[in-house]
Amino acid sequence: MGIVKNALYKVSKKGFLSTFKKQSIFPYYHLVRDNQVPHIENLYEFKNSKQFLNDINVLTANYKPISPNDLLENKKLENNFLISFDDGLEEIYSVIYPILKKNNLTAIFFINPNFVDNNEGLYKHYISIIISHLKKNNFEKSVVDQISQILSIEYTTIEEFKQKFINIKFSEREKVNEILELLTIEIKTFLKEHKPYVTKEQIQEMINDGFYFGGHTMTHPPLNQLTHEEQKKEIINSIDWLKENFKIDYSFFAFPFSDKSISKKLLNELFEYDNTIRIFGNSGLKKDIDKRIIQRFSLENPTKQVEKQIVTENLYKFFNKFIGKYNIKR
Repeated sequence: MGIVKNALYKVSKKGFLSTFKKQSIFPYYHLVRDNQVPHIENLYEFKNSKQFLNDINVLTANYKPISPNDLLENKKLENNFLISFDDGLEEIYSVIYPILKKNNLTAIFFINPNFVDNNEGLYKHYISIIISHLKKNNFEKSVVDQISQILSIEYTTIEEFKQKFINIKFSEREKVNEILELLTIEIKTFLKEHKPYVTKEQIQEMINDGFYFGGHTMTHPPLNQLTHEEQKKEIINSIDWLKENFKIDYSFFAFPFSDKSISKKLLNELFEYDNTIRIFGNSGLKKDIDKRIIQRFSLENPTKQVEKQIVTENLYKFFNKFIGKYNIKR
């Protein structure tokens, strides 16, 4: 959360939630898990299964669940919610899917096809694995210095080193593989043993059980670091891959990292690709240029109370209206 959201969270109250029931909401997560894993632990915090179940109970007590198909049919939404999950991590099958099924809920899972079946992984996840490895060796200075040379970065503290490493550009991701070799980390072995991503077989099972899937680009790049044509290819190829492999007849897509730099031209080209497409951003409770673009907010932070988070997002919506930033400009 930013400065304004943090301030609004402090003044929000659980009891305010009933005031905002007319606003349909689209919360999203990445994973739910009861212990840490090397490929995530240095990137962000997440909720355990008990906390997630509490979220589900709060949401169903205050909002009516909808099916993703309701969006495709343009049904009127009021006081509704729909959950989605990004990155296609293994936990969507082993942890989240059983919880949702038991509670008669469906969801949309946005995946990166290149990572399905665990033949390769997201470069950010590789970075977290490397940092976990360095942590076990107390960030040996000579090794950290070697890595800094490969990355062409300078640092004064280990925290600074970690932040600069995590935030390297997508175009520099080959340097991550060089560092894996330097540290003799067998990433193929890690993927084979830990299986951090879902498999085709698991996706098919969830689809057969009424769950929905969408593209999340092929390789999860920050789209603002790609050319227009590269952005378009990453997006459409990820949707087409799902259609070709699972015979689905709809188009769902969620932007990785952020949708803030996405051009109107690209959006119009996606609407030309499929005029029934539903596109998901992560800009909170804001109004986009087209009703087919659905803005979400994260409920992933385990240190925040879910009721207060939803209230905060609604208060932030009014703040954005006041300062003229409620309507997204492309």
